[in-house]
Amino acid sequence: MAHSSRITLPPQQAPQQPWKHVWRQTAAHLSDADNGRGGVVVVVPRSGRVNKLDAELLDDEVAGMIRDPVRRAFSLVDSRFVDRYRNEVDAAIGAALFALSAGSARRRATYGQMVQNLEYARTGRGFAQRLWMLGLVTVVGRYAWRRVVAAVSARGWANEPSGSVRARAWRAVQRIERVARLAALVNLVVYMGAGQYRTIAERVLRLRLVSARPQLDHSVSFEFLNRQLVWHAFTEFVMFAVPLVNPARVRAWAARQLRAVVGVSAAAAVDPAIAALPDGVCAICATTAEGSGAGAGVGIDADVGVGSGASQSPHRAVNPYVTPCAHTYCYVCIRTRMLAEADECSCLRCGSHVDRIYQAC
Repeated sequence: MAHSSRITLPPQQAPQQPWKHVWRQTAAHLSDADNGRGGVVVVVPRSGRVNKLDAELLDDEVAGMIRDPVRRAFSLVDSRFVDRYRNEVDAAIGAALFALSAGSARRRATYGQMVQNLEYARTGRGFAQRLWMLGLVTVVGRYAWRRVVAAVSARGWANEPSGSVRARAWRAVQRIERVARLAALVNLVVYMGAGQYRTIAERVLRLRLVSARPQLDHSVSFEFLNRQLVWHAFTEFVMFAVPLVNPARVRAWAARQLRAVVGVSAAAAVDPAIAALPDGVCAICATTAEGSGAGAGVGIDADVGVGSGASQSPHRAVNPYVTPCAHTYCYVCIRTRMLAEADECSCLRCGSHVDRIYQAC
């Protein structure tokens, strides 16, 4: 009797898609992070390094804005009070600003840091004490060091004999200052890399600046950035161009253009008192004396007359030179005017153009 054999095949599993396996692993990691059983990655909001440096500049600007009214107020009593006690005034202003801003219980940042959306992170024990210690170091410590340097400099300790105590103290002060500057430079380099502690005091006290409101947008508007760039370029160009401008030449050119617009000739613009000066008198010397109020003035020079009396004029041309219009000037006066005004130089007596001069016979 033949038996029919059955072959039972195992049930085939449905093929799984690859993303499901990845999803199960990710869900397990997320579940562990929520339950605190796995490694939790804490994202610390970072603030810009430039913003922190700008906050320090803003604090200095605020102190300067307060210093000017204080100077004007004390100038009514003693005009040299602020200059004499500059270190004390700066320390008092700095202490008041720190106490009203970072030192208060409601704030954890200075005014400049508030503008940049920054504040000190409340981490570790004794945060308030460390914050006040920062104020003491930055305000009182800076004031004390300035007073020490000013005192040893005023007393001339640098000129004492090399073996004296004062000379050694002066060298020690210089070494401390150089070491402090070198440490500040090293701290700045480290700060540009890590972006945590701007100053050595903040690094020692473990006071780190963070964003006060991380959700606030830190982007700078294009209009503001464009205005700043244009204004900076304009000021740089003005600072470059101003030394190249000749004020006398510009003034002479403007006068000539104004006469051309109004329709006044150069001869009509001449001062009658200058035109009436006697021969041999330098009109430039007479004009200078009249403007400064020295001497007898132009009117008296004009009354001297020609002949023997003219030789007594205090404005006689020294080393006389003659212009193409036959008027006499001092060589130094007319040459200086020609160099200053160049192509715009004109005679003060008749308004004629002066482009060359001749030595008087």
